[in-house]
Amino acid sequence: MPLSEHVTKEIEALCRAMPITRMVDYGMTREKALRAHREVRAGKRWDLALVEIAQEEQTHAEAAADAALAREHWHAAAASLIFAQMAFNADSDRKRDLYRRMTQCFASFAALSKYPAKKIEVSYRNATLLGWQFQPPDGPSGATVIAFGGMSGWSTAYRSMAEALCVRGIGCLLVDGPGQGESRLEGGVYADADVATGFSRFIDLAVTASADQRIGLWGNSYGGLLAALTAGRDDRVLACCINGAPSRTDVPPFRTAQEQLAAMFGCEDPVSLGRAVAPLAFDPRRTPLSCATLVLEGGADVLVAPGSQRTFLEGNPNPKSRLQAWPDGEHTIYNHPLERNTVVADWFKSVLAPENSA
Repeated sequence: MPLSEHVTKEIEALCRAMPITRMVDYGMTREKALRAHREVRAGKRWDLALVEIAQEEQTHAEAAADAALAREHWHAAAASLIFAQMAFNADSDRKRDLYRRMTQCFASFAALSKYPAKKIEVSYRNATLLGWQFQPPDGPSGATVIAFGGMSGWSTAYRSMAEALCVRGIGCLLVDGPGQGESRLEGGVYADADVATGFSRFIDLAVTASADQRIGLWGNSYGGLLAALTAGRDDRVLACCINGAPSRTDVPPFRTAQEQLAAMFGCEDPVSLGRAVAPLAFDPRRTPLSCATLVLEGGADVLVAPGSQRTFLEGNPNPKSRLQAWPDGEHTIYNHPLERNTVVADWFKSVLAPENSA
């Protein structure tokens, strides 16, 4: 039976939000990503298609005699479940169940990680913010980069970024701030106008290891704006990478993005949501960034117009600040993940070197 026009539109919206390049960037194989799109377009429910793939990866992980092979299957299972739960924008029992299963798979991956990895928690108000800590193989570093996403791509999506940093001797925290991932789904912590304070709690955690810890932030998608706002308020941040971010928070005209923003702020009414997010805007005339700032721009980004992120560099006096563009780059440079991670991790290594921290 042919799919209805409504169902077809829903499927295409999911495929646009979760393109093959994004799925591969987060850790799925290209073959499995293509299979998911193919099965969904044939009528299979998005979450069920991804859960089936995740179960296959988990079965391979449990049967693997080699630890390195098991590690990759556990990670692929987690990545598949990241996309399974993205079928649901609003928080629900189904979304929470899928996210818990993803977290369990990621924990199994972390236990086998070639870079020491563990779960982290920080207190925030009367609740807890959660994330994952990755350390270089030679032990704790004098530099830490805190990486995070935006409205739908969260901490566990960024394993490749953490490893690119660790191989260069930089520690990494992959975190879920207020309104994100496990901090929201399990902790009930929503974003608000003071969201930067939540991200600064992870800076507090990083500097407990060493008072002179050199701190960088790496914000992806909407998280890039949150990184800029945090860096503008917290002078412990020496370097900030902004990857595919708007410079202000508007209620999106598209249903999917609007539902994701509403879930992040725990506010369903569009008028109330507009008032809640309005303060989250970067204004270089009032508070320009002074730390080293790297902006990543994709010429094929359909969510953030090329040139619009130059706002984050206005008034910035730091000689290490610059914009890196990919003419064919998709949103957050999904389609050039290795090159993106190399550029950013090399930049952080240079900026956070001890001789540049004085």
